[in-house]
Amino acid sequence: MSDNSNGVKAEESVPTFTSRLRQGRQRFLAHVMEHSLHIGRRSTDDFIRHFPPEAIMKGLENQPNLRANILAHTTGLKHKIATKKSWQSAADDLRIALEEKETDSASVIAAFEPDDRVRYLDDKKLWAFIIEGEFWATSPKQEAYAKAKVHVAYMLDRALVDELVTHRDIVEGITVEHLVMCLPKNELGKIIEGALSNAHRNAPFTEQDLLSTRPPRVLVEYVPLSLIYDSVIEPKIARAHAYVAAAPAPEPSPEQPAEAPPAEAAPSEENEVWVDAPEGAGGSDDEISDDDFAMP
Repeated sequence: MSDNSNGVKAEESVPTFTSRLRQGRQRFLAHVMEHSLHIGRRSTDDFIRHFPPEAIMKGLENQPNLRANILAHTTGLKHKIATKKSWQSAADDLRIALEEKETDSASVIAAFEPDDRVRYLDDKKLWAFIIEGEFWATSPKQEAYAKAKVHVAYMLDRALVDELVTHRDIVEGITVEHLVMCLPKNELGKIIEGALSNAHRNAPFTEQDLLSTRPPRVLVEYVPLSLIYDSVIEPKIARAHAYVAAAPAPEPSPEQPAEAPPAEAAPSEENEVWVDAPEGAGGSDDEISDDDFAMP
């Protein structure tokens, strides 16, 4: 069994949970949230801090059976009695049980399925819980760095499975230039071998081939996590699928001063009216007297 040098074994980094939600963006959120808890990057105490009893029970306002399941599991209240409680009363009971240490955050999470968390809690707040602390900016020297690598790799893999991004999105986000700069020669050599193998079969070497040759779990070993987050996860996953608010539209530029109306064009020769002087009129070409226009 391989180890990531931080206590997170590769075989243990993927939770056994499988979402049954219909939408890819919801499945992704459920899987990534559960993965963050599974590897210890996030804790159940963190979850309750983001979603205290009032937030949980308010989200389950129209789900008396789910509220009752949580209360029965955490307080010992009979299920039939718990279903009769309002969400406010249920929140009070759960809060008191936590304060009096009659239950704990882990018990709450165990009774609150990941799919139900996504169904009934605010998705933007769930995403804020997942990414709190800017884990992708963790220094390689810090103990949490290995967990951050595992989590970033899982995000990329899961986004591909749930069809939130394509292989091209990932490669174009990171860019080939950065891959060449970051990957060591032996890793680049494996990519070149794959490209040549395809060429021998007259097949193109695509972004999918590249990520099959060097999958996300390999990329995170060499490509800075901040680069992956800023160029792929933030724009192509979080913003593209509305886990965060859309970027504000740019402010309109100050109004330009009104343009002066165009000056009237000087009359052309086509529009000018010429009056021919009567034959024999006196005066020079430049001077015409009134007698020149006198009636005969």
